Amino acid sequence: MDKKLLILGCADRKRESEGLLPALDRYDGPLYRVVRKFLREYQWPEDMSIAVLSAEHGLFGVLTGIRDYNKKMDPAMARAKASECSVTLERWGTSHRSVHVSLGKDYMPAVQPGLDKLNELQQEVFAGGIGKKQSQLKSFLRSITSTRRVKAEVEGGTGRYSYFLPDWDDLLDPGFDFEGDSFSKPSRAERNDQHCAVMMQPNRMSDGILVSLAQQGTQKGPLRRFEGTDPGALSPPPLRKHFGLAEDQYVFGDCGAFSYVNEDDPAFSVEQAVALYESYGFDFGASVDHIPVPVVKRNGERIPLSSAERQKRIDVTRENAEHFIETAKRRKVGFTAVGTIQALSAEQYAQAVREYYDFGYRHLAIGGLVPQSDEQVKMNVKAVMEAAEKLPKRPWIHLFGIYRPKLQAFFRELKVDSFDSASYFRRFGSLSDEEAC
Repeated sequence: MDKKLLILGCADRKRESEGLLPALDRYDGPLYRVVRKFLREYQWPEDMSIAVLSAEHGLFGVLTGIRDYNKKMDPAMARAKASECSVTLERWGTSHRSVHVSLGKDYMPAVQPGLDKLNELQQEVFAGGIGKKQSQLKSFLRSITSTRRVKAEVEGGTGRYSYFLPDWDDLLDPGFDFEGDSFSKPSRAERNDQHCAVMMQPNRMSDGILVSLAQQGTQKGPLRRFEGTDPGALSPPPLRKHFGLAEDQYVFGDCGAFSYVNEDDPAFSVEQAVALYESYGFDFGASVDHIPVPVVKRNGERIPLSSAERQKRIDVTRENAEHFIETAKRRKVGFTAVGTIQALSAEQYAQAVREYYDFGYRHLAIGGLVPQSDEQVKMNVKAVMEAAEKLPKRPWIHLFGIYRPKLQAFFRELKVDSFDSASYFRRFGSLSDEEAC
């Protein structure tokens, strides 16, 4: 699809946060606020790309993660970046039909030579003061067709039992030659591979897809990290279309805590998680947790964690959850915040349910169940559900990463609201008749 490319200048005002934040979230100037407000109300238009020109990073995609910095552009610096920007614009020009520029006078020398070479593209330069540029930006956004974003509305205790399929980059080749046992094309880039959930429609295989932010550190999945001038950093993939979801199916994001379970700290900050969930248009976003496992693996060795170290992980999870929902409320995000609970005992799980409710959560996810025995799971889930029933409004309860066929009747009796697991789906061929039923 030919897209419209919007180029914004960086902003002096930035959000202060450690680590990397997508440029769309890092910069906090008036134009970025206009774009973020639009994206809270509408899904990211498939025909819109956004780039940023900065003194520190040059010309790059708005989803690129950047750190806080303080560096201002001047005409000489802009002219020095012109050659590099021209190469980038030429690369991007092949997939765009128009370019719309909102830059200050000190920034224009960096892109003007490149724009002159793209004379086959429609071009618009926003002019005037910041107020006029805001108005022009709003007109630009209104001119793009997009679907209004609807916040997921699910309640706990309804008796409906939902299943989320964790995404493991499960793409299939629709043109696969089964008789010849060969792909339609040698590489994925040449094929029109589709997610397995798409190919199962309309006979849906789940109520939604669970997508881990851990994909940011890999080369797979729709959330894989794109850097700088890569076209993938200009706009997020349309997740709902990628997974072939209907209106009543959801994209649920989590932090992929097992991917950093052996580290002392979570791989994501609260600010990073909120920014990524919002930028990619998730329906649900789970707070940043840290699993209190008894043993971690480092440099090939198994290292036991002390009780204090395990408790610290629970405390970090709780603190992150409180900060997460405060941040989500302050930014009026378009996704539903889900509080992730970690604990070492049934009593701790139950206490956390009450605390998270007081934080403002009405959607909870129970973590740390995967390594537990069936009896431990039953005891902990029962404590969670009993605590939830005593609250003024019964929260929606999700069980992370667990299916346990033998416990399904137990979960349903307690009116657990949803769960996710791919283990049995992916090894279906080896299941017993009892497990497969």
